[in-house]
Amino acid sequence: MSPIGAEDMGGYARFNMVYSLTSLLLVAAILLASSVLQGAVGFASGLFGIPLLMLTGVSLPEAVAISLVAAAVQNCTAAWQLRHEIDYRGALRPMLIRFATMPLGVWALVWIGEERKDEASQLVGLIVLSILVIQWSLRVPPQPKLHAAWEWLAFGLGGFLLGLCGMGGPPMVLWTMAHDWPMVRARAFLYYIFATGLPLQALLLWAAFGGSVLWAMGLGLALAPVLLLGTHWGLALGRRMPERLSRVIATVVLLAIAASAIALPWLR
Repeated sequence: MSPIGAEDMGGYARFNMVYSLTSLLLVAAILLASSVLQGAVGFASGLFGIPLLMLTGVSLPEAVAISLVAAAVQNCTAAWQLRHEIDYRGALRPMLIRFATMPLGVWALVWIGEERKDEASQLVGLIVLSILVIQWSLRVPPQPKLHAAWEWLAFGLGGFLLGLCGMGGPPMVLWTMAHDWPMVRARAFLYYIFATGLPLQALLLWAAFGGSVLWAMGLGLALAPVLLLGTHWGLALGRRMPERLSRVIATVVLLAIAASAIALPWLR
């Protein structure tokens, strides 16, 4: 299978995966699986999809762009459904902190994403492993309010990681889950924060990488029905599966993907 593009091509020619039915079906299958996972366990769509897309030959910037559209379909729909539960005033500062650090992440993506593809794949794998370790090792008792420094750290790091590799959610999820909020409020807050960052992320990616990411976003948009179907299946599966079992399964899958992303460049 040919990769999405050669480095000296631009726009439509660079995004030549659209000519391959096999490649298109493979991307659709990855997005379907990531949407099912997101619906079933409530996280990890980007953690699951981006490393797999890169292993198929997609560059890191284009994998982030495809994942961005997938996230838009999922998070904007959910944020709209829960709009009456959102504390818009309380979300303003976290949202602005995230906006401030996102350009730094995109700048880092420009530096690593084009000519260091193997290193980028390994970096994504390491980030996935680090996020999983943090999520499963830190157990903070929920409380009404956290020190402001944790807010700056969580959303600053979240914005940077979103710009760098499309995986900005985990630090913000950890911060949100450390509050003793009702689950519906926590979910509404996260969906809103995720959704509001997507337009800026799309603009920064387009400014940095031009036409190639636009074609990647277009592919993600064309596969929106697949994303909606996967989310529907995932939600249905999540209602039937014990929460502990679903998270164990998700962690095992993500660990395998991260290990593959780190090891494959050395095995070629």
